[in-house]
Amino acid sequence: MSDPALKTQTTAAARQPSGPLQDWLATLSRIDAADQARTAPRRPEAPAAWEPRIVASPEAEPAPEPPAPRAEDDDLAALMAENMMLKARLRQENARYDELQAVLADELRALRAHVQQEVDKAEELRAERDLWMARAEALAQPLFQRR
Repeated sequence: MSDPALKTQTTAAARQPSGPLQDWLATLSRIDAADQARTAPRRPEAPAAWEPRIVASPEAEPAPEPPAPRAEDDDLAALMAENMMLKARLRQENARYDELQAVLADELRALRAHVQQEVDKAEELRAERDLWMARAEALAQPLFQRR
């Protein structure tokens, strides 16, 4: 690897999202915390007088604890959220681009129609000019004939 690539470090602190993404991620983490609080078993405040004793069979091994959320999971969630936002922004930009193309096409059609009208007017003027030149020549011809 090149030296700049080796010096670049990507840490969770370096990838802190900002703006709406950060607000969105904060809201998601609050929702997750509320869901976990709801699903956590609640124990009564007062201890019961009698509790059953749980006996584990010697063959059964204790169940492994689920892995704690890691920083990589947080990075992945942040990247997925950023990806979703970028896709939404891309869809908006594509819609705006399509609208602009439609407006531009309408303007070009209007301009072509206007140019065609001007060309038609110029053709009419040219035809009228040719007609007047022919008349002038016809009227001037007797003046230059020998008698």
